[in-house]
Amino acid sequence: MKSKPSEPFHIRTMERGDEPAIVHLAGSLSTFFPEDVIAMIKDSLKTKPVMVGTLGKALVGFLVYTLRDANTAEIMSMGVAEKYHGLGLGSMMLDTLEQALEKQGVRKLIVATLSYTVKYKPFEKVRTFYYHRGFNSLGIQQNYYEDGLDRLILVKNL
Repeated sequence: MKSKPSEPFHIRTMERGDEPAIVHLAGSLSTFFPEDVIAMIKDSLKTKPVMVGTLGKALVGFLVYTLRDANTAEIMSMGVAEKYHGLGLGSMMLDTLEQALEKQGVRKLIVATLSYTVKYKPFEKVRTFYYHRGFNSLGIQQNYYEDGLDRLILVKNL
């Protein structure tokens, strides 16, 4: 069992200068983010809203999202430094996002991840996280990724 850090996590909007730390963090999570996804994350930091999780001065989490329309938002990517997995930072970032979206009148949040049809243990944790946070399956897109793997679409009503 991991112990909580002595300092509290804080959630804030990405600031100028955070981009290198976010890209570095994504790169350290290669189990979840292959190189092509890291490049997409890097590009999305220029145009999409981003929340970051910090512990003291260290950036230890990020969440990139976009508005699809007035009623729907989508999480593009989310990551937490592995040594902080299971300590609540991901839930805090998601709570903060959901509260902000509700204030904007957004009613639905979607996220896509590697499908359960693909037997890859690290993504079992990802899917379990979203299911425990109230997301439900919207469906599977077969052969979605270039390597022929399936994508699972999850949705949550806010």
